[in-house]
Amino acid sequence: MKREATSDTPLVDFDAQTGCLLIKGRSLPEDAWSFYKPIIEWASTLALNSSNCLTIEFFLEYFNSSSGRYLLELLSTLEKGQKEHVKVVWVCEPDDDLMQEKGEEFESLLDLPFEFRTAS
Repeated sequence: MKREATSDTPLVDFDAQTGCLLIKGRSLPEDAWSFYKPIIEWASTLALNSSNCLTIEFFLEYFNSSSGRYLLELLSTLEKGQKEHVKVVWVCEPDDDLMQEKGEEFESLLDLPFEFRTAS
């Protein structure tokens, strides 16, 4: 799974060697469902057919509400499929309180381990 970043969509890059899915950049696509649907479907297949560990690293500078909905759906899909093998890493710029709060909000809604990091 790989999608290059654009001015309004994030980089989505899965490294099969490390089991890390990176979602990085800005997420404000005009049609968030069209952007995130293939990613959610891929994650659903992965969750059902793999017992390998998966780390999802989010490093988002901004996401709109419709993107937030589908990011939560992505995490919920993985939570249902293999929560014991999934870890979420939420990376924020040092002074980005809003992104920190968004990560904490997601953490409160899910039964997945979250690790919060500050970008260096």
